[in-house]
Amino acid sequence: MAEAKTYTVTEMNRLIKNIVEGSGLVANVQVRGEVSNFKRYTSGHCYFSLKDANSVLKCVMFQSQARHLTKFPDNGDTVVAIGRIAIYERDGVYQLYTDMLIPQGVGDLMQKYEKLKNKLKAEGLFAPERKKPLPTHPRIVGIITSPSGAAVRDVITVSRRRNPGVKLLLYPVQVQGKNAAGDIAHAIRFMNRHQLADVLILGRGGGSMEDLWAFNEEILVRAVTASQIPVISSVGHETDFTLCDFAADQRAATPSQAAELAVEDTRLMRRQVLERQQRLTNAIQRMLQQHTDTLRRLSKSRMLQDPLRITDRAAERLDKAMMKLQQTLPRRLENRELRLQQAMKALQRPERLLMKPEARLQQALKALQHPEKILLEPERTLQLALKALQHPERVVEKAEQRLNAAQKSLEKQKTFLEPYDTKYQNTWNQFITLAKGLTDKNEQQLALLSSHLDAVSPLKILARGYSFTSNEQGKIIKSANDVHWGEEIRTRLNDGELRSVVQEILPKTE
Repeated sequence: MAEAKTYTVTEMNRLIKNIVEGSGLVANVQVRGEVSNFKRYTSGHCYFSLKDANSVLKCVMFQSQARHLTKFPDNGDTVVAIGRIAIYERDGVYQLYTDMLIPQGVGDLMQKYEKLKNKLKAEGLFAPERKKPLPTHPRIVGIITSPSGAAVRDVITVSRRRNPGVKLLLYPVQVQGKNAAGDIAHAIRFMNRHQLADVLILGRGGGSMEDLWAFNEEILVRAVTASQIPVISSVGHETDFTLCDFAADQRAATPSQAAELAVEDTRLMRRQVLERQQRLTNAIQRMLQQHTDTLRRLSKSRMLQDPLRITDRAAERLDKAMMKLQQTLPRRLENRELRLQQAMKALQRPERLLMKPEARLQQALKALQHPEKILLEPERTLQLALKALQHPERVVEKAEQRLNAAQKSLEKQKTFLEPYDTKYQNTWNQFITLAKGLTDKNEQQLALLSSHLDAVSPLKILARGYSFTSNEQGKIIKSANDVHWGEEIRTRLNDGELRSVVQEILPKTE
């Protein structure tokens, strides 16, 4: 037989604690009983007991939960305590750690509250996708509450502070009592039927569960859900949750917070507008400065100061190229023609081209066998010259033939150069047209930039009826704080200047 395990006191208390708290059966319980030995310490924690005719249950309520109590119970009061059972391991006792205390009678309301909540939730009345967004800039804010309560005063105060121009429309109703729920539901339907507001604030101040019960009635919850106008629910304090809070498009912890949600702060909007205006002004100034720098840089460029310099340089290079072409082309043509004549002359005796080197060598050897023939060649040449001198007219005739041939060759060269001359002239005309177009385009761009610069000129602004004021030192006055009483100031207009003395400085009115 196995020996039974022996526990220490601490181990046993811990074992019981784990069994009780780990079961989950007492994690969320409601216990009804009579309060006794209620004591609240300076730390804010509350210790008391609940008892009935046969038993006593120790309870503790810590400061974080106790601060939500609207009224601390007295000894002898019957309450319903909601919380969890846990073991205090050191003393080996169990107690109820209380989260909520509800006076006797309210427990029945809680059951009714939970039952209706589950029913409406199952129908989808609390679904997030049914909720409508709040308008960003509402013109009219409808307030459905008691005209004599603190809630309406808080809403009006906060709304006027955030946006003095918003319209507030109050529909006075009962917020407590038997007919309150129907009265509020009728107000919501009336506002929707006549489209009297852009957003509705529904609420009242704090109170007990019985005081706030009208906002848990089914007729009112369904009216809130059916509203086409967005509804902000602000009922009770931050810890109070009614069914209207779940059905509304937005819940606010207090009426003041509801006003903050409904009405946009115009001071913030004004700051945003001023910031964007300043950014826009800076952007325009940077753009104008960039265009001014560009205009200044272009006005100093050589292309605009002397645009013909570009065409002159190009024309000079073209003239040099044409001169070089005229100088070298005739020589090239002459060399080509000479080589052609030599080739034609060679073609007249093709046998010489086809003659083998051995045959040419044989001719040379044969000629050496009769050297007297070689010596007779100069004599023959001399005889031919003497014979030509006997007929000088023939020499002149041959010279004239050569001269005519040279003239024909020159005419051929002129005919060959004519296309190049035409091409040169066309190229020059195209260049002149291109240079003129470039100059006209730059002149148009310069005129456009000048017009832009003239449009933002301070003198143009003055001509439209504006003015600017400076002190005696010439510093521009931008604020009322820049001058003092009795100081002489100058106001510059389009057609002159005014001098005046400061008599009174008035602050800016909102």
